[in-house]
Amino acid sequence: MLNDLADMPEVRFVVLLAADGMAVAHSESVDRDTAETVAASASGFHSIGVALAPFCGGPTNGLRQVVGEFDDGFLFVKTAGVNTLLAVSTTELVDAQVLTHRMNGVAERVGEELASPARHRGGEGGARP
Repeated sequence: MLNDLADMPEVRFVVLLAADGMAVAHSESVDRDTAETVAASASGFHSIGVALAPFCGGPTNGLRQVVGEFDDGFLFVKTAGVNTLLAVSTTELVDAQVLTHRMNGVAERVGEELASPARHRGGEGGARP
């Protein structure tokens, strides 16, 4: 499914990640090291969006997607289930409307299947000072 999204015109690669920044899966068009780096960065990017969401509609306003525009393209980061995100890197020529529609479809089809449970801190063996 990630490869289908990555095969769209002007899409470079796709990374599925846990909200805490761990790469879960990636398209064949990107290597594992890059996918892990993108996952960690995309998680932080998404966190900034979560922090800004209350200023775009109120204290309970949820975040659906953040988009970064760069000289040579875009990075789209979308929620894709509980604690799961979908990051898509594209060229500057991508049809953002079509891509976003396709990303929504992927998120809907796999939402619960891709959900990543929250990692717990504390309890036995997990507590940190």
